[in-house]
Amino acid sequence: MAIYKFKATIPASKVFMREWAVRSDMNLFRFNRFILGELCFSTDQMVIYKAYDEKGKCTGQYGLFDLGDGTLDKITFADVVSRGQVHIELVYDLRSKRIINLYFEGEMEEDPRRSYPMLVAEKGHNPGQFADKYEDYLYENPVRSAGAAMFDDDDDDIDEDEEEGEEQIYDGGLEDDALE
Repeated sequence: MAIYKFKATIPASKVFMREWAVRSDMNLFRFNRFILGELCFSTDQMVIYKAYDEKGKCTGQYGLFDLGDGTLDKITFADVVSRGQVHIELVYDLRSKRIINLYFEGEMEEDPRRSYPMLVAEKGHNPGQFADKYEDYLYENPVRSAGAAMFDDDDDDIDEDEEEGEEQIYDGGLEDDALE
């Protein structure tokens, strides 16, 4: 059984990225349940998977209902790869046409101690399924008031001070003075 790696990105974000390892025999329906759960999306919404070849030509559309190329429960990742479909758009919000791009990255060696699908790498927070836009709030510098800056403690300074204090205690400096 082959293990494929797919990289997920969102067009509106330079930060969001996920990489998943999936078994080649996994169908798109099971993967859809998995990815919606991973992203904390509602599972009661219609989705469409649009598949593209290397030249960017749409060569397949898969949904809960047959759109002419098959249904999510009948199409496996082996089918997608064998058809030369290297890019899949998961259209998760049909009204606003919000998508997640899935790019075929290649095959991986199977680890028998792992279960698949499996998250391989991630960056950025999950997008809001119905949010107006994806915001990289974890990577933006928030505007801070002057009052907030007064109470800001730098953890690095605290750790260094604690380490210095511990060194003084272990060197005998503080404890020897206290005993005399």
